[in-house]
Amino acid sequence: MTSANTTEPTYALALHTSGTNLGLALSNFDNDERQQVWELGRDLATYLHMFLQEFLRPQHWQDLQFLAVAIGPGGFTGTRIGVVTARTLAQQLEIPLYGVSTLATIAYHKYRSYPEHRTPLPDLAIALPAQRGQLHTAIYRLTTPDLEAILPDEVRSPEEWAKILTTYETPYEAIEATNSLGTMAIDLLHLAHIRWQQGDRPNWSTVVPYYGQHPVHR
Repeated sequence: MTSANTTEPTYALALHTSGTNLGLALSNFDNDERQQVWELGRDLATYLHMFLQEFLRPQHWQDLQFLAVAIGPGGFTGTRIGVVTARTLAQQLEIPLYGVSTLATIAYHKYRSYPEHRTPLPDLAIALPAQRGQLHTAIYRLTTPDLEAILPDEVRSPEEWAKILTTYETPYEAIEATNSLGTMAIDLLHLAHIRWQQGDRPNWSTVVPYYGQHPVHR
């Protein structure tokens, strides 16, 4: 669902549960921004709502104009819990929900770490450990302000991934990510904000988990 209204949101909240920790981020994209990470492991479902309530203060649910959530790839249970929670909140609050690829978030986190004067920027080849020795992989390019998936998210063997990189002709930087991803909640939120500024207003029902079986772009 798309709207031409690009008025700045009062506040927006991001949930990142696809890794081994919980990351929450809140911003008004002006002068108030914060992030927090918790090592919850299997206790994520038990404590998620409590930490959400505590983290949001002193703001209120009614202050939020959109939500963002990492849709994976990543841990099956954590991703599912995060997406279900975000969908429920967005439905109850009647606000847009942005589902963002974990790999795109990793790429954006890396791009934000580069010095502003660095040009040209390389493509980023992201590899995240998957099950049975496989890799979640993708290649992203910063197109300012958004990301372009040059090679969409997909599970590949280490051998297949190495072959792709060997024959890749554009300058790139290889990123071997870990599953400690909660610190990238703020990057997740900023990627969603780009889409907000572009006029995209996705309904909560369009956001579903991505576990690695099919390619996604963002």
